[in-house]
Order: sequence, then structure tokens, then C-alpha cells
Amino acid sequence: MKKILTALLMTALVSGFAFAEGKQDSPEASGPWTPQKVVEWVVTSSAGGGSSIFTQTITEIIKNEGLVDQNIVINYKTDGGGAVGRRMVSTMKNEAHTLLTFNSGDLQPMVQMEGGDLDGLTPLAVMALDGQIILVNKNSEYKTINDIINALKNGKRMIMGGSKSDDEAIYNAMKKEVGGDMEYLRSDSTGEALTQLLGGHVDMAIAKPAASFDLVKSGELLPVVAAGGSRFADPFDAPTFKELGYDIEFEIYRGIVGPADMPAAAVEFWTEVFRKVSQSDSWKNDYISKFLLVSNFKGGDEARAYMQKFEDMYTGN
Repeated sequence: MKKILTALLMTALVSGFAFAEGKQDSPEASGPWTPQKVVEWVVTSSAGGGSSIFTQTITEIIKNEGLVDQNIVINYKTDGGGAVGRRMVSTMKNEAHTLLTFNSGDLQPMVQMEGGDLDGLTPLAVMALDGQIILVNKNSEYKTINDIINALKNGKRMIMGGSKSDDEAIYNAMKKEVGGDMEYLRSDSTGEALTQLLGGHVDMAIAKPAASFDLVKSGELLPVVAAGGSRFADPFDAPTFKELGYDIEFEIYRGIVGPADMPAAAVEFWTEVFRKVSQSDSWKNDYISKFLLVSNFKGGDEARAYMQKFEDMYTGN
């Protein structure tokens, strides 16, 4: 009898453990998914640039608003123009604790040069639309875009600095539309490109307002032409290429993605976190308004559809 009771007790214990484990894995029993360890946020541009400011702003809002219980660590992986970082995230399996800052400037080289596409990632959110502006050093002999264009037409050789492909696309468009002897000096981040401009190593540089705000506001750098559809407000007020009769206009999105097979519950969690960030006063006042962006939140499937339009444009589909 004692042996039978012992066997029954062991069976009950095993059944209880099995039930408890099954209950823990059940979404209905455990509640919505939340991060269970430190979150790694990969940025493929150097610290100090527009992507860095974007990411740091969001992580600070997440912390201040108490939107995520776990710590978020930013990991700058700039090797190969960001290709190493993008590939690292795209090859992760069943990973819910890794995020990647992902802009149109990341998508273009990924599909045109790295053999990747959006199928290797999970779009989580598009947060804002950004613009670009060409700047000169305050000590430059060229104070306006017309000064630069006239110099090029008169045979002056000029060097333009910038970051990754979205900046280089403007350089290529300007070279095609304006002509002249121009060379492009590519840096790992906008911050590095602006350092080149401050040091007199390039004649002009392409930047986003977020990355160049302090230098323009202080008067160290001067805006000469905007590459968007309309002018920026002060201190970035300068004519657009369109105003000057050149067919140059670029729209840039700033977004966030995860690995391709990020669990659905994690996708839902992160999309909602970023939605709440986009609705916060800090985001509206300390990022969107301060750095002259356009708020443009799109989450989940809507974000994927939006990014897909850019991929189709880059691939010619």
C-alpha cells in the first residue's frame, strides 16, 4: 500500500509540474508578452548622427514614461557601412529582445548592394519623416547655393561630405542636375561628415537638422539649400532645389524593425510601445518640433507597406 501511495504522489507531482509549465506558456494565463531580459538596440551609424539622436530620444522617453521594465542598451555596429549590423539582426531566430534603427538610408544599400530585402526583417514602426539640407562652413567663400553652382560651372572642383546612401543619393542627383567636377567623401555618420566640414576637409556637407542643429544655431555652419519639397523653418531656412529649378526632392523615413521571425506577441508589444512614444509630449516637443521633422507614425503591417514602397522604388519594381 505504501508503494502504491508513493507512486500516486509522484504521478500527481509530475502532473502538477506539467500543468504549471503549460499554464506558464499559455498567453491567456501568463498575460501579454513583455521583455524578460536586457534589450539590445542596434544602430548602424556612429554616435552623434541623426540615427543616434533618434534612438537615444526614444530610449529616454521609454525610460521616463516607464514603458519597458528592462534596460535598453544601444549597440553601434557601423562595420561595412552598417551592413554587418543589418545582417546580424536579419539572421537572428525567434529573437524578441533585439531592435534595429532602420531608415530609408539603411534599406537602399541593403536591397541594392547587400542582397537583402524586407523579408529578412520585421517592420515595427515608422516614427517620422526627416529632411536633408546642404551646409557650408561659416568661413567658406561660398555663402549661398548659387555661389556653389556658379563655382562648379566655372570649373571649380568641390568635395561634398555625407553619410550613407540617402545622402549620397542627393550628391548623385546634384551632380546629374547641376554638373561640374564634384567628389563625394562618405563618412560613417552625419556627425563625422560635419566634423570634416568644420575642419575644412570638404567644401559642403549633407545633413539632417537633428544632427546639425547645434552647429547651425550657433552659426558655425550655414544652410544653403534644402533637398525636400518645402523649406525648413529657422535656423535652417534656405531655398529648395525645386525653387531653383532642379528636379531634386527626397523624403526620408525614420523607423524601427526587428528580426524576421520575431514572435507575434513581441511585435504587438513593441509596436504599441512606439505608438505611445509617438503620442508623448516629449517626442512632439523635444524631437519632432525641435529638429524640424514631420510626425508620421505607422505601426506593424502599415509600417511594412510603407517601407515596401521604398524597397520597390530602390529595386525598380
